[in-house]
Amino acid sequence: MSVSQRPIAILLMAMGGPDSLENVEPFLLDVRGGRPTPPELVAEIRERYRPRAGSLRQSGLPRM
Repeated sequence: MSVSQRPIAILLMAMGGPDSLENVEPFLLDVRGGRPTPPELVAEIRERYRPRAGSLRQSGLPRM
């Protein structure tokens, strides 16, 4: 498969998100239907959430 024909995947997160950096991995497990996420990907995604870490719990929305 050539580079121009590679499939593209987009994850639309209407499911919310993790409420802390520690909950990134369990959140991904839930989003992926119980399939484990490779540790290097968990680390990458955790780093993407890190700048917003202080605001993850302060959404103002009730927890379910």
